[in-house]
Amino acid sequence: MPTITSKTPTAYLHRVDDLLTQIEGWSSDKGLITQRYLIDLNEEAYGAYRAEGLRLSTAEGEQLGALIPVGASIIGAEGRVDFEGTIDQAILVDWDVGGPVFETTIKVGNDIKTTRQSVYRGVNEAGWYWVESRQLSRAHKLDERLFLDLLLLVSDYDLRG
Repeated sequence: MPTITSKTPTAYLHRVDDLLTQIEGWSSDKGLITQRYLIDLNEEAYGAYRAEGLRLSTAEGEQLGALIPVGASIIGAEGRVDFEGTIDQAILVDWDVGGPVFETTIKVGNDIKTTRQSVYRGVNEAGWYWVESRQLSRAHKLDERLFLDLLLLVSDYDLRG
């Protein structure tokens, strides 16, 4: 795990480490090779810091893609990691329960009414999510099955058998 300074987004780095560890397990179970690497990030809120990413390849050495930390200062999320493959990209966001919300406050006379509505359906627990469709407001929590679907999406490499 990278060195964490007092100005570093500690919680984000821990959540990225947990994500990469989980993906390393799923990848190993399917015979893929993983390699962690360091990436330099620089965010206004935290300054310069280092985070770990993860490269994925076949046992034969064919590069399939990489999980690339983007940062902790993400509007509407606790962090972002991009899953970049040879043909496409998928964005993973770290959300608390409910994910991002719209909050509306209406004041009529002395009465104040505030309503909160989740932007995306399906964000029932904290964790890493992929947004399937912004138009349909549909998000899915990352699990092994979704990881394998995303691997196919970003690299055209199918391990879902």
